[in-house]
Amino acid sequence: MKAKHIVLLLASLAFTTITFGGTTGKITGRVLSGTGEPLVGANVLVEGTLRGSATDIDGYYTILNVLPGDYRLVASLIGYKTQAVSNVRVDIDQTTTTNVTLIEETILEDVVEVVATRPVVQKDVSNSRANITSTQVEQLPVSTVASVVGLEAGVQANAEGQFTIRGGAADQTAFVVNGLNLRDARDNTPFTNVSITSIEAIQVQTGGFNAEYGNVRSGLVNVTTKEGGTSGYTFSFFGRYSPTQQKYFGTSLYDRNSYYLRPYLDEAVAWTGTNNGAWDQFTQNQYQNFEGWNAVSARTLRDNDPTNDLTPEAAQRLFLWEHRKRAAITNSDYGVDMSFGGPVPGGKR
Repeated sequence: MKAKHIVLLLASLAFTTITFGGTTGKITGRVLSGTGEPLVGANVLVEGTLRGSATDIDGYYTILNVLPGDYRLVASLIGYKTQAVSNVRVDIDQTTTTNVTLIEETILEDVVEVVATRPVVQKDVSNSRANITSTQVEQLPVSTVASVVGLEAGVQANAEGQFTIRGGAADQTAFVVNGLNLRDARDNTPFTNVSITSIEAIQVQTGGFNAEYGNVRSGLVNVTTKEGGTSGYTFSFFGRYSPTQQKYFGTSLYDRNSYYLRPYLDEAVAWTGTNNGAWDQFTQNQYQNFEGWNAVSARTLRDNDPTNDLTPEAAQRLFLWEHRKRAAITNSDYGVDMSFGGPVPGGKR
């Protein structure tokens, strides 16, 4: 049996970004001078995107609708040295606070590079949640999104790709991808078969859900996929291979000693029946009862139709011909998961 599964994701390209609730985060903070005074009108840009903001009279800025990921923040103001803050992490539905200090400078020099640090306590988080980045997913020895989520505390995942959070059933859990709730309308269970190479960020919430999420009782899994950029093309590939192997326990259904075949092929009982005394009572109770090929042959000879007359050996050969199929596993299993993104050839950049 050969299992083929190919998932090809063509990432949407960044001409116009459409955002949904529960898929973006926010960057906020304050721009100050070297003496601690607020700077008015300073420009703060998220490098590589069109997102940015200017500071108000108190030096505060806010950048909304930022997709989850790691960014480089650049702050500039005439008369001050431009400063960049790297490793600014944005998570789903969370606010990242990054303060910037600009040094007064009359001569233009190189950009000052600063590495952002995350606070120990997130002030805007009122519930129990875990954020998983695409880099962390790539380092995990798993092949499905359900397996990634199943590694978090309080979450259990099964072989069918369904998971339970805090003991609740699968139909009490919401699985949201890019703001869309993926749920089977027949039994209300979440649909988790998402390409793992397309994942940008995963957020797992186990309590205290926001008002924007409805029909959730046990837990929430919020997934954001990657977007195509204008700077170049990206390609991700994940492959799996399993050699030919048995996929069942115990004796094969096509083995001569299986429940369905032994009474008809075992020389001790096949001709005279399973009740002829050759089998003990324990063995008889394990298999279906059979009268024997001698009785089958005699029955065909007693009727008035000579066209179906069979000897015991012929009756057994006919049975073997009708059960000649053998579903042996001779092929290996393999799966491919791919994603591709980038600008449309010939499109605007």
